[in-house]
Amino acid sequence: MGEKKEKNTWPTLLMGLGLLLACGSRAAAQSRPFTATEKIERLQQQMLQQQQQMLKMQEELEVLKAQQAQDATAAQKQLQNTTQQIQTEHEQSTTQILGLLERVKIGGYGSLRYENSSLDEQRSTFTFRRFVLTTDAKIAPRLRFYAELEFERFRKLELERTTKPEDEGLEVEEAIEGTNESEIALEQAWLQYDLTNWLSLRTGALLVPLGRFNIRHDDNLWNLPRRSLVDRGVSVLPSTAAWDELGAGLVGETTLGSEGHLDYQLYVLNGVSLDSELEHIVLSREETRGKLEAEVKLSPSTGTFSNDTKEAKSLSGRLNVSPFVGHEAALSFYWGRYTPQFLDDEQVWSLGFDGLTHLGPIDLEWQYIFTRFGGIKNVARSLASVVKDQESAVEEDLSPDLETEIAFELAGLSRTKHGYWLEARYPFWPERWNNSILGWQLSDPLLIPVLRFEQVWLPSLLQEAAFEDGVLTEFDTANRFVHRFTVGLAYVPTPLVRFTIAYEYTWTNGGKSLANVTNFLPARDGEDDAHSLLVGVSFGF
Repeated sequence: MGEKKEKNTWPTLLMGLGLLLACGSRAAAQSRPFTATEKIERLQQQMLQQQQQMLKMQEELEVLKAQQAQDATAAQKQLQNTTQQIQTEHEQSTTQILGLLERVKIGGYGSLRYENSSLDEQRSTFTFRRFVLTTDAKIAPRLRFYAELEFERFRKLELERTTKPEDEGLEVEEAIEGTNESEIALEQAWLQYDLTNWLSLRTGALLVPLGRFNIRHDDNLWNLPRRSLVDRGVSVLPSTAAWDELGAGLVGETTLGSEGHLDYQLYVLNGVSLDSELEHIVLSREETRGKLEAEVKLSPSTGTFSNDTKEAKSLSGRLNVSPFVGHEAALSFYWGRYTPQFLDDEQVWSLGFDGLTHLGPIDLEWQYIFTRFGGIKNVARSLASVVKDQESAVEEDLSPDLETEIAFELAGLSRTKHGYWLEARYPFWPERWNNSILGWQLSDPLLIPVLRFEQVWLPSLLQEAAFEDGVLTEFDTANRFVHRFTVGLAYVPTPLVRFTIAYEYTWTNGGKSLANVTNFLPARDGEDDAHSLLVGVSFGF
């Protein structure tokens, strides 16, 4: 076995030696030094390769530069498009806002007053009379919307209500908190469609065009701190100003000659109606039962803005003629049913005459209203047949600690009412006052002394209507009047603002109380006259 192994080793050694010689000759050939010519050729080849690489890199660089320039152009174009789009959207938004401001105008007016009176119950007081917000919108070239929302003597209104289980039952609590004699009212809200230059359709909550004041009642248009008796204080109107009704009608205006014009209003309305006012009275009395009284008072009021309480509609209109600038004369009327459907059908109608003119530098403005409520005795009989008893009370043995009484009353009714107001004004402004504190940096300020005289007559004012078992047992009326004289001064720094001061003297039938015929003077029995000092501020915007 050892000999066999030795024979196999020789061929392997020979093959290894051959390979070693071949590798050595190749290495020797490679390590042989180059000639100068071979070195130049190698350098030329290397330079050619580098040149080709540089050309290739330059081509790639040009391609990259072209791509970069293309990308920059695209980015710039996109930036320009974006900038233009933003600018276009901004211009559109600005145009829309300007268009909205052009079409929709928000404004308003308000007033406050300080008052001191000779009446025992009239304390010296400041009164926030009202704040009214107005909106006038041109929806389209021939469509217009107008609204007035009034906050009268208003500061806050809070309502708290809780419902919870209590003592195996359900307890519900409610508390209402607000300012005394406050009111939130929609004075106007109507849409007008102009059919022609002289004919327009108007519908919504409309000011009844009876007389002059009701359609021009903004406080900053007048130069005295209190509204007139005819329209507000002892209302001769079927309802007190500002009196609006729900309805529809036609309005328009046309020219008369070169300076004059004629305008008109004609409406169909729900109309004024006897409405109920519920008054709760809680009275504590020493050594006797306390008293809880609920009084239901029915009096003429603005008609409903929902289902009408009567199967009838009312009509009202006004025709105003102005032959020259600053001179006006107008006739107006109102007619309709004033009783709800559960009472007999009775009508109320009114006529008005008002105007404006000048006597030299003096402005004269006036208004006269006549109103007649038909069948007020029939209304009392009809109410008696429905209510049965004017008063009802819980017997003492059933309620030993508390006297409870329910009463019904008709109020604010007179067969006829009529009255007028006449106002004289003398607007002036001394030029030497332009640099004074009252005229400095103001355009066209004015001082306006004012005199107003007012008279209202109530020849058959309802005093008492008593009924029992559905039968009218007593019906008493009285002949009453209220007169008032006012002198005042208004400082008008701009047409929309007025600072006013006035003295009023109001009187009625001797020995009677002003409280029975006015809705603004808290007079006691026998207080038949009142002296008042008023200071007011009114503004518009």
